[in-house]
Amino acid sequence: MNRVNATTAPAADSYLLGLRIRGAVLMVFCLLTLGTILVRLAWVQTYYPERVSSLRCFRNSRTGPLPAPRGRILDVEGRALADNRFAYTLFVNPSRVPDESRDDLARMLRDSFGCDLEAVGEALQDARATRRILIPEMSAVDLDRFEDLANKSEYSRLLQEVGIWRRETRVYPLGPLAGPIIGFTASRDDGQVGLWGLESRYDDVLAGRPGAYEDLRDQRGNRIPGSRREIEAPRSGSDVILTLDADVQALAETALANGIGRTGAVGGVVIITEPGTGEIRALASRPACDPSRFREYLTDEEALFPRSTSLSFESGSAMKVFTIAAGLEEGVVQRDSILHVTTGRLPFRGGTVPDHEYGPPDMSLRDIVVHSCNRGAALVAVGLGRNRMIDWLRRFGFGQQTALAMPGEPAGNLKEGLIPLPEIDLANMGFGQGIAVTPLQLAQATSVFANGGMLVPLSLVRGRLDSPWGYELRPVSVQPRRVLDPATVEIIQDFMVGVVEEGTAVSARTEWQCAGKTGTAQKVSPEGKYYDNRFYATFVGYGPVPDPQWLIVVILDEPHYPYFGGAACGPVFREIFNALMLREGEIAHDETEPVQPMEIPPLEAETWDENLGAEVVLGEYVLSSDPFEDESSEN
Repeated sequence: MNRVNATTAPAADSYLLGLRIRGAVLMVFCLLTLGTILVRLAWVQTYYPERVSSLRCFRNSRTGPLPAPRGRILDVEGRALADNRFAYTLFVNPSRVPDESRDDLARMLRDSFGCDLEAVGEALQDARATRRILIPEMSAVDLDRFEDLANKSEYSRLLQEVGIWRRETRVYPLGPLAGPIIGFTASRDDGQVGLWGLESRYDDVLAGRPGAYEDLRDQRGNRIPGSRREIEAPRSGSDVILTLDADVQALAETALANGIGRTGAVGGVVIITEPGTGEIRALASRPACDPSRFREYLTDEEALFPRSTSLSFESGSAMKVFTIAAGLEEGVVQRDSILHVTTGRLPFRGGTVPDHEYGPPDMSLRDIVVHSCNRGAALVAVGLGRNRMIDWLRRFGFGQQTALAMPGEPAGNLKEGLIPLPEIDLANMGFGQGIAVTPLQLAQATSVFANGGMLVPLSLVRGRLDSPWGYELRPVSVQPRRVLDPATVEIIQDFMVGVVEEGTAVSARTEWQCAGKTGTAQKVSPEGKYYDNRFYATFVGYGPVPDPQWLIVVILDEPHYPYFGGAACGPVFREIFNALMLREGEIAHDETEPVQPMEIPPLEAETWDENLGAEVVLGEYVLSSDPFEDESSEN
């Protein structure tokens, strides 16, 4: 027995020694491996810190955008057409609400805020959600009640996982006024982004510059309450001051709506400018949209379409004054010229030119304009020739965008790419058929006659107000340029006064002397053919002559009856012009026929609420008496 113990003892000692050696080797290996890892981590953190910070397990903070307050859109009097307000949303984090507190919290929310008990209970049962909306938009009363409850110890525990999310929203205090022109925005994390109209056109000015925040997070990525700090302050957007006048805009929209109702038209446009400055006071379109509820119109292209800035149409006989003016400048015709227009359709190479009525075979230049003779304008256009005709139309601003460069603004079509240009097409151009123009181009070009031959570019933005610094930055303006000799303007203006006083636009006649031109053009079908019974009716006029203060373009789309430009659009011009003159305190020269003005109540706004914004009620406008009945038809 003693022999066996003596024999096995050295073997046991040797086995234990081997274990110790292997353990020491393993420990050294582990230490070397750990040391290598630590050295590697130190090296990576030193030379690649950005890669380390991007790994979720190493991140203990997060950054995010701070929305910048969006600039306002103001009318010429400083009234807000687009503004901002803060909306407050009540939410809960169900994942952190203890099970034993869910029922008590649901009952408290029902009793204090009128929340639906079943809906709140369902939201609280969603234990994996970190945010569920309880009240999408809180009232001022709800905000005060929440603050009171949060300060009471018996409720503060229940409200520990209930919070208020404040967000900035875009509001349009005057509702649908100028809706298609103002446009609308959409919300995103770093603020509002313009999607339509002026909100889109001047988004870079209105949007400002977002800031940034940083907050601490735990290893699960949850924000540690109270740890958020601002690392870059947001910069507010600039206000854009328009030349639009909300009162004049409301007047134009009301008159247009009544004109559409009277004639059965499907839509229309009214543009009002001050010809001497080129400033636009109203851009009215029908159909229209309310930007406060733009989502309701996303499938309604007609309501979203800003006809006043994006319509491309054939204006018809309204183009005759530009053709005749070019003919006078080029010496093709003189003021006392008599043109042989025959007593029927006038033949040209490729076709014939018809007329709305056929009078004597010879007509004076004045009668051609006053009574809107297609054949006379066609003769002048052919006398000018293709190159000179197109060149003069471009001098008037047709065939190119205006300086406004509004979203979707077309350039029109002067058939410049059609070479050679058939003679019948050139003849048709003389009276506005076969070429496309825009309402803005028509307003700008007509201002040449109101300004003694100078083309004053249209403007819609008066300035930019940088609120943090309190000064105004005016946009670069395009300088006026001479287009016509004053002697030519005097002739054309005399003809245009005749149009209103005795010609095709007697229904536009006011107690002040005005000048204008009518137009009636068949609409083009999608197949490229003219409809027999669908028209654009147009009237463009200005006054009082000889010192014009207002220039007004009226366009009605598919009026049923009457559908001629003078009969359909003339009354709209007359009512707007009378109201504008009386608004400025002007008194009619002819007191024998008292002016029937529109009543123009001021825009009334309710008291502004910091939390909810403002609601504005527009007054109704009362239109004047029926239009004259003793008017001539025209094309």
